[in-house]
Amino acid sequence: MKLTGNWTGSRKEIRRHIQFSLLLTGILLSIFFCLPVDAKETQDDRNTVLFLLDTSSSMKENDPERLAIDSIAQFVYTLPTNYRTGFVAYNSDIAAECAPLESGQRSRIMELAEQAAYTGYSNAGAGLSLATEYLKSEGGGGKHIVLLSDGEILMEDDAGTNESRRMYAEAVEKAEKAGIRIHVVGLGGGMEDMDNSIFEAAERTGGGTYYTPQAFGIQSAIDTILNEELQIRQSTLAIVDADGETENISADLPYAHADKVRILLTSTAPIQNLSTNFQAESANQVNGGRYSLIELKDPYGTKLSIRFTGTAGSQVRINVVPEYRVIPKAEVFYTDVVPEDEDATAYHRTAEVVYTFYDLDNQDIQLWTEQTFEHRKFKVTVNGEQEEASLRAGQLTLTRTVEKTGGLKARMDYSGLPVNVTGVSHVETELAGPASLPEEEEPPYVLMFAGAGLLLALLAIVLFLIWHRIGNKNVPEPREERPEPGRYSYAGKLNIYITRTPDGCDIPPLSYNLFRLTEGRVISLGEVLERCGVAERFAGAETIYFKPGADRCVILTNNSDGTVMKNREILMKKKSYLLVPEEKVDITFEDETSELMLQYKELMPSERQGT
Repeated sequence: MKLTGNWTGSRKEIRRHIQFSLLLTGILLSIFFCLPVDAKETQDDRNTVLFLLDTSSSMKENDPERLAIDSIAQFVYTLPTNYRTGFVAYNSDIAAECAPLESGQRSRIMELAEQAAYTGYSNAGAGLSLATEYLKSEGGGGKHIVLLSDGEILMEDDAGTNESRRMYAEAVEKAEKAGIRIHVVGLGGGMEDMDNSIFEAAERTGGGTYYTPQAFGIQSAIDTILNEELQIRQSTLAIVDADGETENISADLPYAHADKVRILLTSTAPIQNLSTNFQAESANQVNGGRYSLIELKDPYGTKLSIRFTGTAGSQVRINVVPEYRVIPKAEVFYTDVVPEDEDATAYHRTAEVVYTFYDLDNQDIQLWTEQTFEHRKFKVTVNGEQEEASLRAGQLTLTRTVEKTGGLKARMDYSGLPVNVTGVSHVETELAGPASLPEEEEPPYVLMFAGAGLLLALLAIVLFLIWHRIGNKNVPEPREERPEPGRYSYAGKLNIYITRTPDGCDIPPLSYNLFRLTEGRVISLGEVLERCGVAERFAGAETIYFKPGADRCVILTNNSDGTVMKNREILMKKKSYLLVPEEKVDITFEDETSELMLQYKELMPSERQGT
């Protein structure tokens, strides 16, 4: 938490100084600088799509290569996991039907579609009625019917035609009431007139209308429905003009930690010898007449290689459909500022709410940190108001001014991202209201002046006593504290070389036997020099100490202001250093007029016995 502000005026100045402690208390109470907030998790509603195919005999002419079946495969296998998918085919009556299934059962739909035969009349009323009934019984979420037909409703006689038309109109009305959107793809010359009654279903229910004169155009209409109507995110990895030889495709897939990545190959002719190379937890492959699907579960690599043989003269399209299962989590950071308004009673609080996105099944994995997602924008609805935000390092940040404690409900609209997202989109956080400013109190002027007078009197007495003691008595310098005695015994002697005395005299080399001292005793250099018969005084020698150490060593402690050097290293004051046998130290004393060199030597056994 950051606290800033500027109070002006003498009244403000007094309050800031007198109540400083209260101000700090207010700061401490409002510290929620890094406050994690539990998010309310709400699972998104599932969606349902049903493909309704006209399989009347006229489709033999308009779709002789049965390209509609490949388009159904592309449509069904492109849908994310949270889509249930169904299928109905009609001609004179219902030719095939499959109630909406979960994503793992979609191969059953393709088995029915591939078995469908183009024959009979066009009973669109029966087909749409059954499709509508299937979707009415589905739960919440979006409901869609994609109808592919090549002509008007037509039965064997007028009575049958009229009945089918009535059923069609009735089904459209039910779909409209149930919130089912119908998208119509018209194929062939019979659907060129957009006033065709088949298109009425799209107009009434808010669906899309698409016309394609030739069967190869069905692919484009399906792409538009997926991308614009259902907002399914897919990208084209490659479009290959096959020549009958083996094709090799290599690509980068920037979808680390995706739940699934589907790779769908569709062609105008059969695809053979398909093989892939990738890194994923598991994979599933489905092959059809002119399509193949490779579904990667939990891919952890970014490299993909595909090999296949296409029919010469055909065109193979490779689409990639990435899907993530996401849970967003919120964390709140507060900044408190002292307001400029003198009448304010609370701090001015700003909250930064940081949303981080994790894998729903493994919430230790943070998603969307790759460069592909950097600065990607998508919409967020916060407490009913929509705004646009950008991803940065896999996080989204919203800034709010907090005037009181309250909830913040955010709903993520992931449709702006280049991937399909299922899982959790709602997050609820609780924002803590700002802390109150310390209340202003009237300063106790009488007590303040009385206390100040008492302090001045005490100060005067103390100064007088100090002056009186200094004027009548020399105050001795405090003694340096001697090191604590050791638990070892001396095992050597000191060789002393005085290279310069305070008076400039020369003194022959001296030797002092430490072995004669009692166990653990501490001795100063001044005592050593005195016992060696040196009459001159060396400033600071009394605060350079020796005591026995482990392994027949001596511990030197320098408490003087002189300079003690060992191996060109200055020994710090009030620090202890170990002298091993044969080691030397140079000492320059405090007055800098005298110098001395010490050498510590270990006594030979014969020397110890003679001592």
